[in-house]
Amino acid sequence: MKKAFSLIEVIFVLVILGIVASISSQIIVQVYESYITQQAVYKVSTKTELAINQIVNRLTYSVIDSAIAKDPTDSTNYKLLKNLDPLDPNLTILEWIGYDTDSFSAGSTPYWSGVANYATATKIMFDTPGSQLGKVDTIIKNLSRNKVSLDGSVQLPAVIFRPRTSEGDDINGKCMGLVDNNTSCIYAVSENNATGFLFDDIHKSKIITERYQLAWSAYALVPTLNSNGLYNINLHYNYQPWENNETYDKNATSSLLISNVSVFKFAQSGGVIQLKLCASEDIGQRNSTTGKPVYISTCKEKVIIR
Repeated sequence: MKKAFSLIEVIFVLVILGIVASISSQIIVQVYESYITQQAVYKVSTKTELAINQIVNRLTYSVIDSAIAKDPTDSTNYKLLKNLDPLDPNLTILEWIGYDTDSFSAGSTPYWSGVANYATATKIMFDTPGSQLGKVDTIIKNLSRNKVSLDGSVQLPAVIFRPRTSEGDDINGKCMGLVDNNTSCIYAVSENNATGFLFDDIHKSKIITERYQLAWSAYALVPTLNSNGLYNINLHYNYQPWENNETYDKNATSSLLISNVSVFKFAQSGGVIQLKLCASEDIGQRNSTTGKPVYISTCKEKVIIR
């Protein structure tokens, strides 16, 4: 006589298999959802870290006190970054002049020395001992894609003289062409010889000191609202506010720095610049109630000590 499973035993086995399958499917779903979430966390964390590091790298080489916070809807509303109230919701654009660190540090010795012989300087020119301005010009041309040059054929770079003492509050972004077309403390220059600069405007009043910085571009970080209610931050560069009143929104090269930003804050206290950047990433799911995409966010904070 052959033995067989009873109907009760078969049903019992099927019930157990159903329970096991149900638990297994839940585990698989949970593992998959965890994987998707972790992938989104890694992606948004990485892109936020890369973006804020790029901001830090550029701001580190900003001309001292040149940074200005601006209102994108009102050009008359601005403040120096060092005077900014961090709670002001309207001043969302950060703009500054960057000094030329590329040609300064390209050689074993700086290609522009940062030292001016102010004792022999005139309203026409000044000498900068130890400089190699021919090499400076080559680097600036390459970086600006031939928009800026010391030979006078296109836009000119500029010099900013630093005050002899720490009392330099009048040397800041307000007089470097970033607002009101005021360029009273920044001077466009061309190459006189390997160690000498010519001033472009010989009639402009100048305060010449023994220390200077060379600049060929301004920079602006500009948030713009996107379709999902978050912001994109665009980096504007390769424009010269000291020449022909160039501005970030008309004459600059622009590139997307980071998308889906929820928070972009900046402040300065003394010689410390503080930055906070929060960004979000769509994890590919929909909210069961609203039907809107579900985002996961991360924040990064950095400080720059000047």
